Amino acid sequence: MTQTTSNLYSHVAQLNQCVNIDQIKQVCQQYLRTTGVEFFKYNWQPPAMTRLDNIAFWTCSEQWMSCYQQQNYAQKDPKTRYADNHHLPIFWDANLIKQQLAKEQTDDIDFWQDSLDLGVAHGVTIPIRGVAGSKGSLCVALDIQIDGELLLPHYEVWAMYVHSHVERVCGLEQLSEPLSKRELEVLKWTAVGESCAQTAQRLFISNNTVLFHLRNLRKKLGVVNKHQMIARALSLNLVEL
Repeated sequence: MTQTTSNLYSHVAQLNQCVNIDQIKQVCQQYLRTTGVEFFKYNWQPPAMTRLDNIAFWTCSEQWMSCYQQQNYAQKDPKTRYADNHHLPIFWDANLIKQQLAKEQTDDIDFWQDSLDLGVAHGVTIPIRGVAGSKGSLCVALDIQIDGELLLPHYEVWAMYVHSHVERVCGLEQLSEPLSKRELEVLKWTAVGESCAQTAQRLFISNNTVLFHLRNLRKKLGVVNKHQMIARALSLNLVEL
């Protein structure tokens, strides 16, 4: 196990002990710092059927915090809006921001200009989907020396853990649909690193059947890829490594 992976799961163990949002924020900040990240923003929107309030926590420079609050960017942050409407992560950098500024018709010129001026000009936004229709995102501001593409799988897994534990302390950690026995078997062998072919051979089923179960697992767990699926399953104690 790499040092980065080992470090991630040691902090996951700390998340398991958190009993409120402030504690989750502290652990999130501690983990991201170990990867070279000082500034981030996490946002959670509860399912529409509940009466829970949105949750957000972040770390940033005093200048950006002041600007963000004065301009009411919480209501019109394009990175958060992207996460509301998409499932895949997106990298953003100074070049992308300058392209946005060149589009005079965009409603986000002030946001992107302030972002560029105050040094928040490189990072990644990871959309998250949770229980029963909840949404969220983790926006990580990256130093240009950090290899964001290399660390992206770790950030995706971390985002799912944080999201799951936020839902746990809010009482929403249960699955909206139970997993079948076969789905749990496929999940178990996928989590320990076996390929579709290996899982199919072990369970005496076809590759297509394994893929069918994996699609159902992603839907039931509210995730979009294998990394997120395993993270969600581990946070719900559905499998063990």
